[in-house]
Amino acid sequence: MLTEWRYSMKLNLGNQIRINRRRMNLTQEQLAEKFGTSPQAISRWEIGATYPDIEMLPMIASFFETSVDTLLGVTEEEKEKFCAELQQSFETAVRAKDVQKTIDIMREIRRNLKEYQHYWFWGLYTEIWKVRLFRDEKVLEEMRLLAEEIFSVCPKDDHWAVIDCMSYMEDDEHLDAFLDAYASREDMARSSLLFKRYKMREELDKIEPVRHSILWYELSHIITAANDWQVYLCKDPNHFIWFCETQLNYLNAVNNLSPDKKHLISGGTGADLWCEERIQLGIRYAASFAKLGKMDEAYDAFEDTIRVIEQIMSITDDEFKIGCSSPALEGFALESKINWLVKDGKEYKEISLQYNDWWNWIIPLDYQKAFKHAWFDSMRADKRFDVLFERLDKCVVCREISTN
Repeated sequence: MLTEWRYSMKLNLGNQIRINRRRMNLTQEQLAEKFGTSPQAISRWEIGATYPDIEMLPMIASFFETSVDTLLGVTEEEKEKFCAELQQSFETAVRAKDVQKTIDIMREIRRNLKEYQHYWFWGLYTEIWKVRLFRDEKVLEEMRLLAEEIFSVCPKDDHWAVIDCMSYMEDDEHLDAFLDAYASREDMARSSLLFKRYKMREELDKIEPVRHSILWYELSHIITAANDWQVYLCKDPNHFIWFCETQLNYLNAVNNLSPDKKHLISGGTGADLWCEERIQLGIRYAASFAKLGKMDEAYDAFEDTIRVIEQIMSITDDEFKIGCSSPALEGFALESKINWLVKDGKEYKEISLQYNDWWNWIIPLDYQKAFKHAWFDSMRADKRFDVLFERLDKCVVCREISTN
């Protein structure tokens, strides 16, 4: 059936070349010159004796200002029928563990992907997974090539499904390179992909470290407020106070902490995995109280936020690890180090927090700027504000730029 379909398609190609050549009032000699071939070749194409190389089809279609499908005379019904037959042939080959036929059909899919991408369904990968045919290196290599073609010609929505499938079928040797190339680019969480891989492959000894990172990441996502502070502050500040307290109470409970309300932001402990998130929530929490005129609560929130900044900025080791007190995350830590930000002819101390391809920064200069915002104008007349701002100033460590 596929052979008959291809024959019909090639016959249509010859007819379309002849029709379009005449439409453009070109001789076979003139068309041959345009395509860099001989008049005899054009003649053979038009009568169906031979056919142009498949790589030439996009160029020929472009010259005639048409599509490859139109050039081949393929209808939507024929496309759908062809793809359904190809899919069925693929499933049969995979279930029979016929490696060569599986590879041949995958190559056929790859060759036609640009024209028929809307018809391909990623059940192809599922079929391979069912019988573990990806363990054959030749099949796996063809899967890589097909994935690259998908990334090249298909919409982004199709990329995610392929990355997901390849992440648990790629071999150990190539896995990191694949995730480096595609997972980060498509903003897919590496840890989640690895967790699924180890679960699907029953590699249970590898799951625990990845489980830690997923739990940490999800907790961070849950407690992080939106970056646009003004969006929240322009709404009901009572609602945002409730939001902050809910998130911080949840975070502290996970970490076996039960601080009083004055230490809700810091948790009454040292710097932990969520110190930057605590600072961001603290700034918004204090601003919401200030907007309501609840000054004692605003100063308590301001001071506890400063306490978190002081804890992390007091670290002097160039490189260190930050963990937490949660039993569920025992042994998990962020790689942290001191960096120096160049600004206005000086270097300012900042701290970077890293886990795999995730980064965050503690930058006291940014916190200074936040507390200088108009949100806190109602607090400035009180000496308590000056005392707390002086403590924040001391967290801004700067030095002259070395000329050595």
